[in-house]
Amino acid sequence: MLSRALAPALLILGLVTAPSALAQLSAATGPDPELSPSDVVRAQLAGFQADSDAGIAQAFAFASPRNRSVTGPVQRFTDMIRAGYGELLGHRSADLAELRQDEAHTYQGVEITAADGRTHLYVFILSRYELPNCSNCWMTDGVAKRPANPDAQSL
Repeated sequence: MLSRALAPALLILGLVTAPSALAQLSAATGPDPELSPSDVVRAQLAGFQADSDAGIAQAFAFASPRNRSVTGPVQRFTDMIRAGYGELLGHRSADLAELRQDEAHTYQGVEITAADGRTHLYVFILSRYELPNCSNCWMTDGVAKRPANPDAQSL
């Protein structure tokens, strides 16, 4: 198994994309102050890759309070993912781009290779939150689909 320190660099370079490697790197099941924005995205991707209600619930665990107010509860989130983001479920691989930041958010671009072999581009939008059990934790405010064109790949 790869070390936590080495894993983000390998994912950014696109060298670790096998489903089993992604799952091994994404054992996190909820917000933790030790997790980077990329760790949070990888944990959510591992949940989606599992293509199960439990996997989607794992991804929902990292949804920010703002995100949950729009997408929750978990069954509604599950229905939304299955209906509008189905290519995330059971995907073959995920390549993470370099993180981008502005004053309020961090953005993680991701290229997904779906189960059918087609690629899809997404941007995960993250912010830090103060929670009762997790101080200064990264959580996902939203996920946006990106058009598949050269300009979109730069985020």
